[in-house]
Amino acid sequence: MTAKHSSADYIDENTFQADIAYLETLFTRHLISNIELPLIDIGQGQPLVFVPMLENLEFVYARQIRFFSQQRRVILYRRHETRTHFTSLRERAEELHLLLNHLEIMTADFIGHGDAAMVLLEFAIRYPQRCRSLTIVSQAAELHMPLQPWVWLLQELYLRLPLEHVLPASFLRRTVVNSLIAPHHDRACDEPQQLLPREFIDEQFGKINIWPAVYKFSVLPVTHRFNIRKRLAALKMPILLLNCFDDSHAPEASTRWLANNLPNCAGYHLISGGERFFLYSQAEPSNQIIQGFLQHLA
Repeated sequence: MTAKHSSADYIDENTFQADIAYLETLFTRHLISNIELPLIDIGQGQPLVFVPMLENLEFVYARQIRFFSQQRRVILYRRHETRTHFTSLRERAEELHLLLNHLEIMTADFIGHGDAAMVLLEFAIRYPQRCRSLTIVSQAAELHMPLQPWVWLLQELYLRLPLEHVLPASFLRRTVVNSLIAPHHDRACDEPQQLLPREFIDEQFGKINIWPAVYKFSVLPVTHRFNIRKRLAALKMPILLLNCFDDSHAPEASTRWLANNLPNCAGYHLISGGERFFLYSQAEPSNQIIQGFLQHLA
């Protein structure tokens, strides 16, 4: 199923900054097992947990937080980024597990976008009893890396060598953002691009302190070799998949393969118009699809 876009979906600076400010006003600090995690926990009802992406990219969920907090208990935390030691995919899943225990949430619905969906899928494989449902956005069963072999080689070198001390942060930010917004080669020629201006994404990445170290120790250990193709049988909970037509990290053919091979895929939807962060720029059709999925579970 395909959801359409309209010209009203293009994001201006005032709207974007208002959404950033909205989230920042909601975060409160919690100490969880000696780790300080900024946390949003608002609304009433069945818990809906948003698994965080890289710090300062939480904006991708801003419009879902606004919408679903009117009808659900909504939770989003800002994950703890590491800059001196590697944090693995398994450790990210345990971070989520620790938070749920802290909040005394035994089961919940979850939403994860991109890298966060990698963490969510790992968590669901390890703790299926805690997952009422999953909504997976812009993520296939394995890693896809655009601009190969250049970006892949950069990542390999980054993991093996102390390049975080010599590579300029500005160069690394530009390279990573380029890979995020690079159009996939299968993009239909009539599909519009960049509903969310690139400079807004650049600005958020610019807020990440000591970005080269974060990229090496906190990002790459999760993303670089992600592949759960052989572990899908453990994912028996209802799963909704959302994607767009133009995501080089999650090509449509790969997310379609995931939809066809999940034990319990409850729906696979493509958003027409938009890019990697369509969940934000195309919030209205995305929210309608997610809401329908969650209501059907009730």
